[in-house]
Amino acid sequence: MTNITIRSNNKNSITVAAVSLFSGKINEMELPMNEHAFRAAWMHWKGTDCYVQDAFPSFNEDEREFLISGMTPEEWDTCFPDEAE
Repeated sequence: MTNITIRSNNKNSITVAAVSLFSGKINEMELPMNEHAFRAAWMHWKGTDCYVQDAFPSFNEDEREFLISGMTPEEWDTCFPDEAE
């Protein structure tokens, strides 16, 4: 799994660390999925032409954007302040 690291929290969530395309900083986000399901969905997303929302349908917009860009909602608002309103 390139550009991310995964840490299991419990049977229902993981913490994913990713490098932000905006700041270059390593950000973390807790995601509501177990590690096995996450890895399967990630491989499906990265190994096919499917959209992130198809691979991770239970994730919200912020969670999916984090997987794509490594950006947190706060960084997104800083980078695109007109969209934050």
